[in-house]
Amino acid sequence: MIILLILLSFSFLAGIIMLLPAYFMTPGHFFMKMPVNQNFSEPSLVEQILNIPEEINSKLNIFQSSLVNISATEYLSEIINYLPGEVTLDSINFSQDKNYKESDGTLITISGVAINRDSLVSFSNLLKNSSTFSEVNMPVSSLAKEKNLPFTINIFIEKKQ
Repeated sequence: MIILLILLSFSFLAGIIMLLPAYFMTPGHFFMKMPVNQNFSEPSLVEQILNIPEEINSKLNIFQSSLVNISATEYLSEIINYLPGEVTLDSINFSQDKNYKESDGTLITISGVAINRDSLVSFSNLLKNSSTFSEVNMPVSSLAKEKNLPFTINIFIEKKQ
């Protein structure tokens, strides 16, 4: 038993001695001053991040040019103003020059999830009572569940000539 303990202590001592060079090199590596202008990230990732404002601006320009009288951002803000806290939107799609029930205009399709049926019905009613939107349709299948209702609402804005 004593010989086994002596061999075990020698192996621990040898392991500690082998780890000493790494121990002495580590503080120098962590506290070494790095040059300020050295770039450690991928250049393509930096370019993607820097191009985000241009991409957003081009999409907003397309949004604003797609509608004649009122900009798309005003329609978006009106939809969001009616949005209750229990309803979250996942997507908003604008389709320009659509024929909907024999009239031309813009079709906005919004989809998301409502916590309960009452909040979804109240949101739909607020949109229907708005004078901005020509027609608001919500399929009955959106009201099938009691909680966490996924929904899709079609909003049509008739083109003013």
